[in-house]
Amino acid sequence: MMETENNNRKRRIYVRLTDKEFTTLESRCKNTTCRSVSDYVRHCLFSKPITTIKRDASADEAIMQMSHLNRELNAIGNNFNQLVRKVNATSQAAEIKALLLLFESQKKTLFSKINDVKEQLQKLAEKWLQ
Repeated sequence: MMETENNNRKRRIYVRLTDKEFTTLESRCKNTTCRSVSDYVRHCLFSKPITTIKRDASADEAIMQMSHLNRELNAIGNNFNQLVRKVNATSQAAEIKALLLLFESQKKTLFSKINDVKEQLQKLAEKWLQ
């Protein structure tokens, strides 16, 4: 024997309203085809579209990439600061020349990473503005 679906409403929701709110509710209900305030409230609850928020997986990926680039930039910045301290602390010309070559290498890496960050920001901005 097949069970029949029970459509009896068993659950109650209690809502407190001010006199003014209840009067407004009643007057709105009277302007409809609903037989009762309960019918009207059910209609309002279940007939209106609800806006939901969805997480954008591509934005999450872009944020992870930006976080990785930020860590790399911090490491390069630390190396750069160490080089500057060494240059300021040394008095030998040969050592300064070697440090300047290392500085140029670090500078190229830094600007490369800055360009990567700019490209990622541009991609992220394009996705968000669509």
